[in-house]
Amino acid sequence: MRTAALRAGLIRTANSDALTIILEPEAAALHALDKQAPPLVAGMSVMVLDVGGGTADATVHNCQALGGQAVLSEATCAEGALCGSVFVDAEFKAYYRATVGAATFDAWSAQYPASLQQVMDKWEAVKCSFASDHTGSLSQSLGQLGLNADRFGSGPAMRVPIPPELARLMTQEQRAALQRQQQGQTTEVLLSSAVLRQLFQGPVEAVCRLAVSQLRAAASLGASGPCSMVLLVGGFARSPYLQARVRAAVVATGLTRQLVVPPAPHAAVLGGAVVYGFSPARIHARRSRMMYDST
Repeated sequence: MRTAALRAGLIRTANSDALTIILEPEAAALHALDKQAPPLVAGMSVMVLDVGGGTADATVHNCQALGGQAVLSEATCAEGALCGSVFVDAEFKAYYRATVGAATFDAWSAQYPASLQQVMDKWEAVKCSFASDHTGSLSQSLGQLGLNADRFGSGPAMRVPIPPELARLMTQEQRAALQRQQQGQTTEVLLSSAVLRQLFQGPVEAVCRLAVSQLRAAASLGASGPCSMVLLVGGFARSPYLQARVRAAVVATGLTRQLVVPPAPHAAVLGGAVVYGFSPARIHARRSRMMYDST
């Protein structure tokens, strides 16, 4: 990272003190330390669950008092998984492609990439607004009861348009099949709650498993009590559906008291990085990922 910064002209030497590096979960935890209401205070612990586009990362931090200020120390080694929002995007794209016809979709996306981007922009709005009106058990949150038993997410179908460029490439047989499938609707792809749950299912379940794994790791290291809070941050954290599923999963373990989502979860890491720039001593200790023995 320092080499990249040097090549970009951000620093003059690779070891320049003008560049300090903080891990993303640490930055998110610092943001909570500085902005969270109720605030983090000495004696509390927080698990940061950072879920972005590509990955999800989880780490537990202990909050301590040192030199008149609250500082953070890693309680567990970070865990990560490839279960960010781009994997939900991939599921949507596959469903959309199958709905309009694979060959037609491929021809359209190759000829009209801007039109495809417009569809994905519409999908982004759907993804960020799909909500949950039910809080279930851990087994439900991890999908152990099957899709039909999962009552997370309900309401009318959401819609993603079929652009004119794509519609022109569809055959009469494809339009007829779409009409039968969607009760006469041929200008949009309808996404029912059941379909949306299916698109979210794999990545969301992986995020839940990661969160539960970190809570259990902290407990196995002799934590004195439940984790004070799970802080959900990152771009994917804006999803109400993800929030509800993670909340159900972590609270059901009995290893945390609450899930907290800051007002701008996608900006928490950036805000914490600024805090670290002004006060790097607030990251007090990190847990070594590796060790070696000379015996």
